[in-house]
Amino acid sequence: MPVQSGALSPVLPDTGGTHVISAPAPRLRLCTLLGALAVATLVVSGFTPAPNLVGEWLAAPPSVARADAIVVLGAGGAVWGDGMLGNLSMRRALRGIVLQREGLAPLLVFSGSDAEVDQRSRLARELGVMPVRILAGGGSNTTRDEATRLRALLSPRGVRKVLLVTDSHHMIRARRLFERAGFDVFAAPADDVSTTARTPEERLQLARAICGEVLARLYYRIAGYL
Repeated sequence: MPVQSGALSPVLPDTGGTHVISAPAPRLRLCTLLGALAVATLVVSGFTPAPNLVGEWLAAPPSVARADAIVVLGAGGAVWGDGMLGNLSMRRALRGIVLQREGLAPLLVFSGSDAEVDQRSRLARELGVMPVRILAGGGSNTTRDEATRLRALLSPRGVRKVLLVTDSHHMIRARRLFERAGFDVFAAPADDVSTTARTPEERLQLARAICGEVLARLYYRIAGYL
């Protein structure tokens, strides 16, 4: 049909034969916002004392006292491929060994995975702890498992007061679980990461550990374990 003279027809821009697809504005703004939040979180976590302050707030103060047993909690089965303990597991083990050598309890109990417990027990013997003073409580994968298994292991031995060794930010959750298992708990944090983290890398590691602990506490509360 011929186009009448004077009629207006739409003029399309020349895109060179290609189709231009633009992201919807709301989606683009959301991506920009998420990117900005990620950068801000990275900066705050690595270059400010914010992780230290939160870690200090989450940590349990030490309450070292004589007990029936020193209980060293596992560190997620942290054993390297060559059989060596990871840094976290080693730090907890050494803290427990020092406490036992100082005479704060007759028994030194190692908890965690079987491989982790074996390596820690060997380390304790090499550092002078008598084998009869070492008790292995392996086979645990979670803090709740540890409290349950160690209650069955220690109650027949008359152990009621325990000196609990774990990281400072993990101590509150662990202590509550062991108290619910029937123990009187004294806290012996393996370290105070809230004050020792100084470099950006250390603060980022602390922030990651804090996030994990916060999520774990939330899950344990929802599940009714605390």
